[in-house]
Amino acid sequence: MSQKIEKIKYCPVGHSSMDFAYTDLQNFIYEGKCCLCTKERFIQEFKTWSSGNSEIDKIIQESQINDMYVKLQWISYDSFQNVEHIADGGYGSLYSAKLKNVIKLNWNFIKHDWEHHLISKKVAFKEIKDSRYDIIKFLKIDQVRYFGISKNPSTQNYIIVRILFDNDFHNFLTEAFWGLNWLSKLDSLFSIAWSLRCLHEINLVHCNLHSGNILMMNDYNPCDSIEIDQSSCKLENDLILNANDKNNKIYGSIPYIPPEVLIGNEFTREGDIYSFGGIMYEIVTAQRPFADQAHDTYLMIDICNGVRPKVSDFMLNWIPEWYLDLMYRCWSDDPSERPTADELSNLFCEMSDKFREYIVDDDVMQQLQIADENQQNISKSQKQELFELFSHSSKLHPQSCYSGRYVHTLHGLHDLLEEIKSGKSPDPNLLMKSNESTTRVNSHNIGDE
Repeated sequence: MSQKIEKIKYCPVGHSSMDFAYTDLQNFIYEGKCCLCTKERFIQEFKTWSSGNSEIDKIIQESQINDMYVKLQWISYDSFQNVEHIADGGYGSLYSAKLKNVIKLNWNFIKHDWEHHLISKKVAFKEIKDSRYDIIKFLKIDQVRYFGISKNPSTQNYIIVRILFDNDFHNFLTEAFWGLNWLSKLDSLFSIAWSLRCLHEINLVHCNLHSGNILMMNDYNPCDSIEIDQSSCKLENDLILNANDKNNKIYGSIPYIPPEVLIGNEFTREGDIYSFGGIMYEIVTAQRPFADQAHDTYLMIDICNGVRPKVSDFMLNWIPEWYLDLMYRCWSDDPSERPTADELSNLFCEMSDKFREYIVDDDVMQQLQIADENQQNISKSQKQELFELFSHSSKLHPQSCYSGRYVHTLHGLHDLLEEIKSGKSPDPNLLMKSNESTTRVNSHNIGDE
């Protein structure tokens, strides 16, 4: 039996398709493009630009010559057109803008010119205004969702340029829940856990994580279309300094706030994991936690007493038992019992890889396979019946609230708790009507702070 021999290709300068362009990837030569020519052209242009910071220069240069897929760029500030301010928060200001031809993709040896990415497309960029924000550490950890770095010549502040998102995870789940298989769910959970891990590794605590603060592209691809909005992030060192002081008020959505914060303590990275449990709940139920209850002081007391959202019986066949155990572990009263973002991202990555390759080598994967089959094998009549039951059970309580707001902690209400319980004083955490918006998110979708 003869074996097909692939023809070796050469570019005009002599690079071969058998050469290695990167550590573990052979050179690609196609339609006027050659990975090694592109790498060499990037190197030739190193001397034509500088960020003004040698460490940032090194990060950009290494991404251009060592990574086939992620090539950070130095973007001149005058490349931004039609700049529009979106919001302030998260250690700087967020803007949208159109880009000129600055995101270089490949060098074309036929045209003797660069092929560009995102020509005249809108991007988002964040100007970092807080000197305590470690942009270098951030760039070393997570480069996948960023196009490049720039600098405002007027303020001398560095700028991170990234995707402009147009949706959020809650809206996505509302629309796509019935068509999501378990592979899509695992990929989404991995992407969210990875983003949270990246924040924690640069000593940031999110402090307001929920499905409305997870940004998405409408052309959903969980590997590169999900990002956690950072406008609520706080430096962990600042939170530690204030650890002995009790808070009278906190900002967030009650169902996603951990019990230790509801009683007045500072947020920690373990608190972010509690919030992640709420996202795990929503991705398998399409309902946000405690949707059928008023989000008031009574709910806060219940949460501090160990009450957690329940999963409807009719959905249990679609959810592996290990998944429920992990979700409730994220919701543990004891922060030290919760998994880390690193543990979660590694777990979901491993399971996604196995599931994609049809590897069922333990009880966990067997449960996952059965749950996926159960979900896929629902008949049309069963789906319609379940949809009607689901629609009825997922109606929002008129005094629920999933927008960020200031909430009085139990510490702050200490002297009023008995009067609130007896009805002598109104509950300051009770909304007179729902703040829930029924409109679609704006194109910038920056979260709610």
